[in-house]
Amino acid sequence: MSRVSAFFCIVFFSTFIGGCGGGSGGTNGPAAGGSPTGKEGLLNLQQLLKSLAADMKPAPAKIADVEKVEPIYPGAYIALVQGNVVYSWGKSISSSASDTILAHEKKVPESGGFVLMQDGTVKEMSAAEFGSAKKAK
Repeated sequence: MSRVSAFFCIVFFSTFIGGCGGGSGGTNGPAAGGSPTGKEGLLNLQQLLKSLAADMKPAPAKIADVEKVEPIYPGAYIALVQGNVVYSWGKSISSSASDTILAHEKKVPESGGFVLMQDGTVKEMSAAEFGSAKKAK
């Protein structure tokens, strides 16, 4: 095998093996750029709120309440601190409120995007749908 062929084989396998590892940016943590997407932040907030409900604990009333659990729910914390997710503080998950918005990406009122419904589902809405939807107060 020539040196050039050996070099390309090494580069190919190094690239292939390096690309096969697990990456960061799941629903729990920040994306590759260090900040979660709005959807990731909402999914992580959803997990946080479901966990609090299961433990019969109150929903966060302020950012300091989320800061306490930031190591477990970093996506929610970062999205809230950066203002990429807007949340109705103190409101919890309720299976009977599927028509009420609990949190949303900051951009949703103008251009649509993802919302967290009070029943715990995350879905996409247009700006018009958001405008006419019921919001948690």
